[in-house]
Amino acid sequence: MRKTKIVATVGPACNTKEMLLKMIDAGMNVARVNMSHGTHESLTNTFAVIREAIAESGKNVAIMIDTKGPEVRVTTFEGGETLLEDGRDFTLYKEKEQGDSEGVAISYPKLVDIFLRDGEEAIGRELLLDDGLISIVTKAVYNDRIVCTVKKGGVLKNRKSINIPGYHINMPYVSAQDRRDLEFGLAQGGNVVAASFVRNHEDIRTLRDFIDSIGYEYVEIIAKIENQSGVDDMDLIIDYADGIMVARGDMGVEIPFIKLPEIQKTIIRKVVAKGKYVITATQMLESMTTSPRPTRAEISDVANAVYDGTSAVMLSGESAAGKYPLESVMALDSICREAENNGEFGALQQYIEKNGSKDTNAIRGSICRAAKHIALAVNAKAIIVESATGRVARAMVHYRPDVPVIAVVTSKIVCRKLCLNWGITALMGEEKLTSDEITEQAIKLALSTGLVKKGDTVVVLSSNKTVPTSGTDSLNVRIV
Repeated sequence: MRKTKIVATVGPACNTKEMLLKMIDAGMNVARVNMSHGTHESLTNTFAVIREAIAESGKNVAIMIDTKGPEVRVTTFEGGETLLEDGRDFTLYKEKEQGDSEGVAISYPKLVDIFLRDGEEAIGRELLLDDGLISIVTKAVYNDRIVCTVKKGGVLKNRKSINIPGYHINMPYVSAQDRRDLEFGLAQGGNVVAASFVRNHEDIRTLRDFIDSIGYEYVEIIAKIENQSGVDDMDLIIDYADGIMVARGDMGVEIPFIKLPEIQKTIIRKVVAKGKYVITATQMLESMTTSPRPTRAEISDVANAVYDGTSAVMLSGESAAGKYPLESVMALDSICREAENNGEFGALQQYIEKNGSKDTNAIRGSICRAAKHIALAVNAKAIIVESATGRVARAMVHYRPDVPVIAVVTSKIVCRKLCLNWGITALMGEEKLTSDEITEQAIKLALSTGLVKKGDTVVVLSSNKTVPTSGTDSLNVRIV
C-alpha cells in the first residue's frame, strides 16, 4: 500500500470521466480544481465529470478547490497565447478586451495605480510572468497602463501569473472573486480549500470566517506558502491551517531559488511534527507534460519529498495540460512506493518520536504511540481505527507506523477529509449500537481492502467518540 497521497490537477488533458477513472485507478487520491483557470460555466462541467468519476470508481477521492488569492495575473489572449520577443515593448493594461503581442489586461487593475503612485521608483522594476519563465521591466507608467520592455521573452498563455520579487502589494485576502469562487466551488462538491498566497495567519482566520459564514464549517483549509511573508509567519500559519502546501512555483520566483530546498524540508518537518498534513507541489514531474517518462532529477525530487515526510505530492500542469496525465499519476505512484520501502524513511520516524508535538489528549496520544510499537512487535498487518471524527486516525499516522492504517468512519465528510492524510485508507461504515458490532464491521471492511486476510494479526483502536457511553480509548490485538 502506498502511504503518500497523490493530488492531480484536473484540466483539458484529463477532463473526461474515462480518463479520470483511469487516474483514480492508478492512485489519484485528490482531484484539484484551479479556480484561476476557466469560468464558472466551464468549471461546472469539470466538477460534474469529477463527481461522476468518483461515484463510478467507488473509491474515496476528495475534491480540492484552489483559490486565486491576492495574486496578479494576465487575462486572456486572442488564440489563447502570444509570443513576447526580447527587446520589444509589452503593455499591461487596466482594461483591454483581448490580449495580443502588444499587451494584455491584468486581473488587478489597481496595480497600475500603485505603480503610478510609486513614480520613478517603479521604473526599472522587474515583473516575472508564468512562474518566472518570462521577464519584463517597467519602462513607463500612465493612468491606464504600464509599459514594459521584454527582457526575457517566450510564449505567454492565458491567465498566467505575474510576480514582482521583493515587492509587497497590499491586496485584500479574500477578494470578491474569491468569495464567488468559493461559494460556487463548495456548492459543486469541494471538500477542501487550498488558500493561495497566504501571507500570515490572519489570512487564514479571514478565510475561515468567510467559509464558516456560508455554511461550510467542516471544510478544511490548506495554506499555500509561496512567498517570503508566508515563510516568515510559518509557525503560526501551521497552527491556524488544517494543512500546508509547499507551493514551489511562485515561491521559486518570490524567494531566491537556492533557498527552496531548505524551506521545503523545514516546512515538512514542522507540519508533520505538529500532526498535520503537508503537500509538496509544483514541477514534481514537469518534463512529463511532453515526455512519457520523468527525468532522473524529478525521480529524486519526488523520492526526497517522501523521505522528508510529505503527506502528499501534487501534479499541476503535468495532469491538467500535459500529454501524459495518466502516466504522470502512475510515475508518482511508483516513485512513492519505492521511496517508502527504502530504509531512509526510518529517519523521519525517529525524528517524530523525539520531536513530535504531544497530543492534546494524553490518552489518545499514548495509545496511538503504543499501537505503533505493538503492531511492530506482533507483526500486525494493519492498524484498524474506529474513528467517528477522524481525529484518532490522524493521531495514529502522526507516529508514522510501518503498517497501513485503516480508518472506519460513519461520515462521508470525514471519509473525504482523510484523503490527504499520509498512510490512511478511509472506509465508510454504518452506525452501530455496540462496541463489538463496530469492531466486527471494521474488521469485515478491512478484509475487503485486501490489505489484510483471514488469519492475519491486526491492532484495533477504538475511539471514545465512537460510542457515546464509552469512557476511554481502547487498544486490542485481534486475529482476523
